[in-house]
Amino acid sequence: MQIDIDYKPNNKQELFHSCNADECVYGGAKGGGKSCALVMEALAYGLENPRADMYIFRETYDDLEANIIKEWKAKVSKELYEFNETKHFATLINGTTVKFRYIRNFIDAESYQGRSMDWIGVDELTKHEKRSIQILLSCLRSAKGFKPRFRATCNPGGIGHAWVKEMYIDATNYGLNPVIDELTGLNRVFIPAKVYDNTILVKNDPNYIKRLENLPENQKKAFLYGDWDIFEGQYFTEFKRDVHVIQPFVIPEHWNRYIALDYGLDMLACLWIAIDEQDRAYVYKELYQNNLIISEAAARILEVTDKDKIKKRYAPPDLWNRRQETGDSAEDIFRKNGVVLHKSNNNRVMGWYAVKEHLKIELSRDEQTGKEIETSKLKIFSNCTNLIRTLPQLQHDERNPNDVSNTPHELTHINDALRGFCIERTHPTKTVIEDELYEINKAKNKYRDKVKGLAGKSASRSFINYGG
Repeated sequence: MQIDIDYKPNNKQELFHSCNADECVYGGAKGGGKSCALVMEALAYGLENPRADMYIFRETYDDLEANIIKEWKAKVSKELYEFNETKHFATLINGTTVKFRYIRNFIDAESYQGRSMDWIGVDELTKHEKRSIQILLSCLRSAKGFKPRFRATCNPGGIGHAWVKEMYIDATNYGLNPVIDELTGLNRVFIPAKVYDNTILVKNDPNYIKRLENLPENQKKAFLYGDWDIFEGQYFTEFKRDVHVIQPFVIPEHWNRYIALDYGLDMLACLWIAIDEQDRAYVYKELYQNNLIISEAAARILEVTDKDKIKKRYAPPDLWNRRQETGDSAEDIFRKNGVVLHKSNNNRVMGWYAVKEHLKIELSRDEQTGKEIETSKLKIFSNCTNLIRTLPQLQHDERNPNDVSNTPHELTHINDALRGFCIERTHPTKTVIEDELYEINKAKNKYRDKVKGLAGKSASRSFINYGG
């Protein structure tokens, strides 16, 4: 019996279907035919492997219904499967089951731990945290001897943008080279998609591209061109690696130095920041370590500080909250362990605005060549890898676009420390000459005050003696 399927894959969809890698991600611009390709790839695997256990995930059942299940019912012949509307799964004629499921967060993902899945598909991969997908990947195994497969689609943006970009896009040089994971030995492939690849959509709805072209610049780059360096919802669009990240150099001894930290048992995030004579800030060291009690955290801060002369250490106000059991606050314990803290302003929105001011790109002229160059008030040493990694990943809060989203929480710790520094009114370092003049004048004033004091005492004694 021959059953015809109304599906003619475009060139990128053909690559997706012919890919033999363990993990394959098909992503980029909107309208590239990714969801359709995922559904048809699931069908092909299911028909090739009788009685396989297969799963397709999205973040909600509404999304499954509106996209994946709708695509399945439109493309897959009813002669090939039966669909259970109550339990949301399709059973193919060879006994293979395709379950349509959702994971909104890590807790949902954990509920699948321990299951055995021959094939996993995730539509909109970037809408999930890395740890959620890692739980699913731990379930990818076949007792039946089938070749397990992971297939996913995505667009730039979302809470998973950074890890997907790192693991699948950057690692493969935007799809040019397959990579092999050093730990697992599994190979990964990325297939970039653009709306122009979907010839059927372009033909049937030529205005779709025009609508994408009219989007704000950042969204247009992400959704029309599949640009992974800028994504929807990014908070610090000012961040440019070639401007803000610099190679380390020896910090001059006389520069003012500060520490800014955010503490919790889940993470101690600490930044060392120096200020030059032009009021530019240089983040030159970082500490990023979890599972430290306060005394251990204080010891690590002192260890990393070493011989640096620190003017102030800024910390969020919640460290001054006292615990009922002991009466001590976290600040008390830090102080008892040699780390004296100063309370920073905790206005979140104004703090993020202050960070934006520090990141703002400014034009300057090279002192030697006269060439116009881009610069900024904030520079980050390349050894501060966690700040560099997390800062551009921060997104707008959906409920308050002026604020930064608290999820994923792993991204916020070290940036909260940076926010605490940027909102404070630190002062530029005095030049060496200014510093010397200041010390000379300070010494003069001290001597003058001493002379006045002695003169006053002498006059008083003379008067008493004379009166006597």
